[in-house]
Amino acid sequence: MKKNLLDLDYIINADNYRNIQDSIADATDMAIITVDYKGKPITHHSKCTNLCKFVRSHPKLSHICEKCDSRGGLEATRLNQPYIYLCHMGIVDFAIPIAVDGQYLGAVMGGQVRVEDTLEMESLERITSQKTDILEYINKYELEELYQSLPVMKLQKIRANASMIYNICNYIVGEAVLKINLSDGAISKETGYNNYQNKKTSVNTEKLNINTTEKNKPTQGGLLNSRENIILKPALDYIEKYYTRNISLNNMASLCNISTSYFSKLFRRIIGDNFSNYINRIRIKKARELLETTDIPITNIALDLGFEDSGYFIKVFKKFEGVTPSKFRNDAL
Repeated sequence: MKKNLLDLDYIINADNYRNIQDSIADATDMAIITVDYKGKPITHHSKCTNLCKFVRSHPKLSHICEKCDSRGGLEATRLNQPYIYLCHMGIVDFAIPIAVDGQYLGAVMGGQVRVEDTLEMESLERITSQKTDILEYINKYELEELYQSLPVMKLQKIRANASMIYNICNYIVGEAVLKINLSDGAISKETGYNNYQNKKTSVNTEKLNINTTEKNKPTQGGLLNSRENIILKPALDYIEKYYTRNISLNNMASLCNISTSYFSKLFRRIIGDNFSNYINRIRIKKARELLETTDIPITNIALDLGFEDSGYFIKVFKKFEGVTPSKFRNDAL
């Protein structure tokens, strides 16, 4: 995937997007903020409520807000649709996933409202079980006053707003990706075919974010032979997009129209690692992100990333990181 397609700020152009976000917040009477995959804001907070301003003004509480945003975005990506839930404060929020070619980049978060119907409110999932010690910072009477000041909406209206924003985001991201691809295509024509191949199809461990050791790095200074790179490119593109699936060596060799034995040898020579380790390294990198930024159970992470069971995931994770997933998560807190 092109580097620009992994840059959320580049895709949505935060400066130009600000007016759109403000207008949507005003039209829906909802707070809106856009965050990266870790839940870190990349835009200002449009129409943020007084309650959430207060909560986010305290670093300890704001950290929990970001974890909720990250988890909400990931769940929306998994569902491939807007995800409506209760945050750690019991407020109704929703997440709109932003993804390019299956790669989750961040989310548009909306809400900061209460649901009119108590039963409907209780039907929503609470995104985290982590307790919020809000009364350490404010007395219960002031808290209740802030809570009562939140906008009240019907769940049906919240769903309609979330669906509208989802469609708007898909359009904005789709147009941005198209412009990036067209721009890159124009550059390639100007610089010539050979230079285009070198910039766009050359695959090395740095571009793929695979942290191989020095002894495993490919030869020839990390640059790949153009012809061999083109041979492997279909498999590398497939793995990058579908690494959570069960990917076999035979299928990837077939995808590249070469024999399994030749594919295996070529893969090790160019990538500097064997096929299985390469896929696991990508999965473990994603597992690190999920362990650091979400409360998703380790068993769920294992299955979502394509591991057969949590036991094997723990074994592979410890092989690459030197500690178990639970220890890694505890150390990251």
